[in-house]
Amino acid sequence: MPSSRTSASNGWTLFGLLVLYFAAHLAARVFASDALELDEAEQVLWTQQLAAGYGAQPPLYTWLQWTFFQIIGVSVPALALLKNLLLATTYTCTWLAARRLVAPPLAVLAAACMLLIPQIGWESQRDLTHSVLVTCLASASLYVVVRLLDEGPRPALYIALGLIAGLGMLSKYSYAVFAAALALAVLLRRDARAVWLNPWLIASGAIALLVFLPHGLWLIDHWQAASARTLEKLNTTGGAVAGGPLRGLTSLAGAIAATVAGLYLILAAVFGRATFRRDAGSPWPRFWRHYLIALVLFMLAMVFVGGATHFKGRWLQPLLFVAPLVFFSSRPHLVDSPRLGWLRGILVVFGLLYLSLAAGRPLLDGWRDRPDELNEPALELATALRAAGYDGHVPIVTDTPVFGGVLRLRFPDAQVTVWKAGAPAPLLPDGPRLVIGRGAAAGDLLQRSGAGEGIRLALPYRHVRPDLPPVEYRYALVH
Repeated sequence: MPSSRTSASNGWTLFGLLVLYFAAHLAARVFASDALELDEAEQVLWTQQLAAGYGAQPPLYTWLQWTFFQIIGVSVPALALLKNLLLATTYTCTWLAARRLVAPPLAVLAAACMLLIPQIGWESQRDLTHSVLVTCLASASLYVVVRLLDEGPRPALYIALGLIAGLGMLSKYSYAVFAAALALAVLLRRDARAVWLNPWLIASGAIALLVFLPHGLWLIDHWQAASARTLEKLNTTGGAVAGGPLRGLTSLAGAIAATVAGLYLILAAVFGRATFRRDAGSPWPRFWRHYLIALVLFMLAMVFVGGATHFKGRWLQPLLFVAPLVFFSSRPHLVDSPRLGWLRGILVVFGLLYLSLAAGRPLLDGWRDRPDELNEPALELATALRAAGYDGHVPIVTDTPVFGGVLRLRFPDAQVTVWKAGAPAPLLPDGPRLVIGRGAAAGDLLQRSGAGEGIRLALPYRHVRPDLPPVEYRYALVH
């Protein structure tokens, strides 16, 4: 085994690279645009109040984001800082687990190669929130479990595991699938008997239950609201629709391929025939085999029992983030491969590519004449509204979450209510309010809000050609 000095050197190198990389992503997001993507906008809206639950998602990410807003202010830097801290923690925990399984050079690569999983390397930076948090807590859980298997039962590790498991269930419900698969893999490991039979395991479970309990009670009372959107995303059929299982299996296979196919193709191209040679002496291939079999069984149950017909790659992110670790811990002989430098070079290229895309997306979308959310003229709109007499404190009513989030970002002292088209009328604030919409649907919003025709306002998208049609708003200050 490598010396502790070598391990420490690799650790500090990885830590320094993580700080630089995610600090660069933080800066790129802040300077790219002051507008918002969908998940960011939802957090800006939900953090207007603390609650035990927020619709289809557990509340932990929103609680954390609320805390960051209290410290930094309702802003893009607060959004980007939380996300990048969680991503950096994910890479760190994966590395900490990996260094107990493989040599230090492979441990660093087992963590860094998560860049080659599109949902982690790119989508998590682009517009994900709860998936980022649940993957972070899954990686922390894995680290604690690996330590338990490596060091044996210790009360502090059981307490940490219970706390992390409870927080994991508060981050995204798919954590339960990860935890169950990991537990089965540990249960089937021959040398894990002492871990399972230790009475501290009961304390760990009790801690997890206590952490989840407040939201669990809320979930019981709001089950319909919490589950409806999830079932809709999975396009569940209950197995009653002809061809449902086939569509579910096809979608699942596509989601798995979208998550890990690129990673394994790159690794196979780099290491060649050495990719297909595994070390029989390592206990970890069997452990991972049991973990992956458990995952497959759970996914098949969702298809054949739950009737799920639609899967997305990002839903598998907290389940398959271990793919690089599975690869290297099953092939420890790769530590002597002369091609490790090739893989490091590929990772640098991907990292720079993601960073360039994150910084230049609004410019790229504008150059393609396809303005996106980040091309929204948020500052210009806020300036125009203030010039028209809006004081920044009167409640706001709008019709889409993304636009509502942008408005709250510019006017953090105003309560923002989203009234979607076709939805029942929300409880609108008494007294003066600003009713504002964008695009073709703005007129409908003003009409059903009793605000009349309103005032038209046209502003150019950012980073687009001057002759591109502007974005149109309609608003009314209702007294």
